[in-house]
Amino acid sequence: MDIQYFITFREAARFLSLTKAAEQLNYAQPTVSVQIKKLENHFGTKLFVRNGNKLKLTEPGFRLLHFADKIVEGYLGAENLLIPDSAVDLRIGTTETLAAFLLPPYFQLFRKTYPKLNVTFFPASDEDNIRKLKNNEIDLAIVLSTPVSAPDLRAFPIRNEEFIFICPQNHPLSGRDDVSIHELHNSSFIFTEKGCKYREALEQSMNDHGVTYETVSEMGSIEGIKQCVIYGMGIAMIPRIAVEQQLLQHALSGFSITRGAILPFYSQILLSKNKHITAPMNHLITLLTVND
Repeated sequence: MDIQYFITFREAARFLSLTKAAEQLNYAQPTVSVQIKKLENHFGTKLFVRNGNKLKLTEPGFRLLHFADKIVEGYLGAENLLIPDSAVDLRIGTTETLAAFLLPPYFQLFRKTYPKLNVTFFPASDEDNIRKLKNNEIDLAIVLSTPVSAPDLRAFPIRNEEFIFICPQNHPLSGRDDVSIHELHNSSFIFTEKGCKYREALEQSMNDHGVTYETVSEMGSIEGIKQCVIYGMGIAMIPRIAVEQQLLQHALSGFSITRGAILPFYSQILLSKNKHITAPMNHLITLLTVND
């Protein structure tokens, strides 16, 4: 009996909905239905009955849920205990921005539980990280993108990432949070490298609204972009987490455009649906996705 069947059953019992369980597990609903059916066939009993628009656990379902909790928690606990940390490598693909400004405090917490586990970060674009994920070159990817939906991937959203336009203190738009996309007309931009999803979203929005702009420079380094803006070479749109320190120190200023002008972006964990989620991976996912 596949351990994933019990994980799926627990989610279905938690939400009393196959649809919500599928969303939580990033499965197609038929996959959830098949796994529940296999459990029912194995135990020779119905686990759920339909109650209006919701499911209801049967008495055998209630009893199985008690054991399913023990099975899943026991399985993860056994992995923690019996698999030597030194024998497990965790390969993570992510962008330099997330590696530098989002992940360090979570990684510090992770190391407290797995101090000997060898974790390797591979900085690359989101597109490259997804390719590596599908080729099993990395175990998971942490990306900054619009919501990712692919039949062969699981996605775990971390949080909505706020973007800010950085500029010198004396810039005419400095400090505003209601800037129209049209007010960017004739602006000089320091852009991230081609292929960056949020750069593409900004350029698409400006092109759609007939906004012309000048590309002063393109670079893959967020620190390099910030220095160019400090020296007055142009403005740039970057994740707020990457510039908090400079904003607090008044080395840079910033402004925001009106909501809806650019699609929202999220930091997300991506895994292949064919990838077994080990206890260390599960712990890292929990650290990143459970809100305080």
